[in-house]
Amino acid sequence: MSRPYQNATHCPHCKSRCRTVKTRRITATYREVTFCCSNDDCGCIFVAEVNAVRVLSPSLIPDPSINLPAGRVAL
Repeated sequence: MSRPYQNATHCPHCKSRCRTVKTRRITATYREVTFCCSNDDCGCIFVAEVNAVRVLSPSLIPDPSINLPAGRVAL
């Protein structure tokens, strides 16, 4: 059974859960994600960075232009 909000992002100020309102692709491995706090009394909207840093399980259809180091743990 899956756990809801297992990887939820929380507001840096009030610690409430946030929802994703926009994702912007900058490069093939880098995104900027805009989050909105679910607490109406807080109202914080912020941008987080998401960057692929290593591969835990290699792709079966690899993109030759992507060069990420191999991680130490496989899933």
